[in-house]
Amino acid sequence: MSRSIAISIVCLASCFSLDAYAQRHTFSAADSGGYRPPADSIHVYDSAYRARKALLDQWVRRQDRAAVPQEDFISIYAGYGGDLQILPRDLNQLFSERVLRPAADQASDRNSYQTVDRAIILSGQAQLAETWGIYFEYDLVEKWFNTSVDNTSPAPYNISGAVEELDLTEHSFIVGGMYVLYSGPFYRLRANGGIGGVVALTSETESIGGAARSASAAGYQVNFDLLNDFRVAQRVSFTIDLLARSVTTGALKTSGGQTLDAAFGKGDHARITIQPTASNVVYGAAAGLVFYF
Repeated sequence: MSRSIAISIVCLASCFSLDAYAQRHTFSAADSGGYRPPADSIHVYDSAYRARKALLDQWVRRQDRAAVPQEDFISIYAGYGGDLQILPRDLNQLFSERVLRPAADQASDRNSYQTVDRAIILSGQAQLAETWGIYFEYDLVEKWFNTSVDNTSPAPYNISGAVEELDLTEHSFIVGGMYVLYSGPFYRLRANGGIGGVVALTSETESIGGAARSASAAGYQVNFDLLNDFRVAQRVSFTIDLLARSVTTGALKTSGGQTLDAAFGKGDHARITIQPTASNVVYGAAAGLVFYF
C-alpha cells in the first residue's frame, strides 16, 4: 500500500517537471525573437496596406506637381484690349465730312486706322480632346470721336468752334473652335476661330444747338485669335492675345429709319455723300487671365 502511494507521488512530480520545462523553453524562444505570428494575422495585412497607401499617396503628390492646368476641361478667359487698331471706313469719312474737313482730306481719313478706346473680352472654353475644343465669346468694342470744328463755312452752316462727337459701340457674340498648337508645363499656344452676330450702335452730338441722334445696325463678325498662355499658378494663366476681327453690317439707321446721311445739326449737310455702315476691321493685342476648373 505504501509502495503504491510512493509510486503515484513520483509520477505526479515527473509530470509537473515536464510541464514546467516545456513552458520555460517556450518563453525563452519568444524572448529570443524566434516566435512568429501566424501568416494570417491581421497585423500582416495592416503593414501591407500602409505600405501600398504610402506608395499611392506619393504617386498622387507627384502627379499634382507635374499636372498642367491647361489640360482641364473648362476654362474662362477675361481680357482687355491693350493696343487695338480699328478701321471703320464709312464712319471715318462721315466724321471727316461732319467736322467740315477739306475735301482732299476725306479720302485719306477714310483709310486711316485709329486706336480702339475700350475693348473687353469674356470667353468660356470647353477642351473636348487633348488638342481641340469649342468656345463661346462676348466682345465689347468702343471708339470715341471728338473734334472741334476749326474752319468757317458759309451761313447758315457756320459752326466754327462747335464740338462734334461720334461714338461707336459694338456688342459681339461668337462661337467657334479652339486648337492647341503647343502645350507644356508653363506655356501653351492655342488658336481660336469663330463667327457670330454683332450689334453696332452710334451716338452723335453737336454742341451748337444741342443736336443729338442715335443709330444702330446688325451684322456678323469673324474672329481669329492666337493666345499665348503663361502659367502663373496651378489654375491660372496670364494670357497675351493676338487678335483680328472683321465686322460687316448694314447701313446705320435711327429709330425713325433714317440713315446717317440725313440732315443733322447745323453742319454743311450737302457734303455728306455716303450712307455709313459700321463695318470695320480690328487687329492688335489684348491681355488677360485664364481660370481653369
